[in-house]
Amino acid sequence: MFASASSLLSRRMAPPSLRPRRTLLIAVAIVALGLSVPGANAVARNGQSLQNATLEGAPSAAEDAAVQAEATQLRARYHGDPAALVTSAQAALSAGRNDATIAFFLKRGWADRLNAALERYAAMLGRADIRSLALADAGIQHYATQLHASLMQSGPARLITISLQAQRLTAYDRGRVVVDTLVTTGRPALATDVGAMQITRKDSPWTMRSPWPKGSPEWYPDTPVRMVLWFTENGEGLHDASWQPDATLGPGSQNGPFASHGCVHLPLPAVTTLFQWAPIGTPVVVYPGDGSAAATQVAQQTVDAAGNPLGGPRGD
Repeated sequence: MFASASSLLSRRMAPPSLRPRRTLLIAVAIVALGLSVPGANAVARNGQSLQNATLEGAPSAAEDAAVQAEATQLRARYHGDPAALVTSAQAALSAGRNDATIAFFLKRGWADRLNAALERYAAMLGRADIRSLALADAGIQHYATQLHASLMQSGPARLITISLQAQRLTAYDRGRVVVDTLVTTGRPALATDVGAMQITRKDSPWTMRSPWPKGSPEWYPDTPVRMVLWFTENGEGLHDASWQPDATLGPGSQNGPFASHGCVHLPLPAVTTLFQWAPIGTPVVVYPGDGSAAATQVAQQTVDAAGNPLGGPRGD
């Protein structure tokens, strides 16, 4: 099998006096989020983010000042339209949480503090007064921006991300977008695995052969593709799909007639670029991308710490 997308960053140990309190806090957070035991384990595998965020989430004085200054400007801009202020904050919060999820899957230690600060301001969105809403929006915008910038600057030099909600693949080269395309991922019964994986090999051309016997509801005939970049050892890859019109790619297509058996369908120009650009070992992060809290998204992980799928075979 293959190694994880990035090495686990070292984390400082809490003093013994803080460890019981830390354990209590993580337990409370897990109960509050309604995580299952596997979900709680997924959070723990990804750097015990809830614990570290609680202890290391304090902003600097400079960050506080920047947020306060932006809040003053937002309050003046939206004083007559608080609903627009909330809409702005919610869009930034969704983007920030998605970036935090990717960072946690990649085991980036800096994500703990930034995600904790993001969620601290998110908790203020339920307040009714314009001052609090402006502060919430300013804080969310600030830390969402920090999360994305850190991911681009301190993440892997080359990175492929796939949002299941948006059905979109984005490939970054040192923060520069090299591919941004709609895709189709696995159908509900054979959903594309979630978590940090990596390109394991590339083939061109290739014939997809069903791992299920003829007569099975999942069987399909031998299907040629121009090129495929495999990112798991159980049959999941990025490939073209000549049988699927490009216009059918995108949100909801994972539930439609062209949904895959776990692979990711891309337009031919996009997969051609990736085939030439992505070396073996390029991280591939598949994440829910629904804008929910990072802990909730991380709990949906279906690969182990080394990026090996926990489910059965995939294909097509």
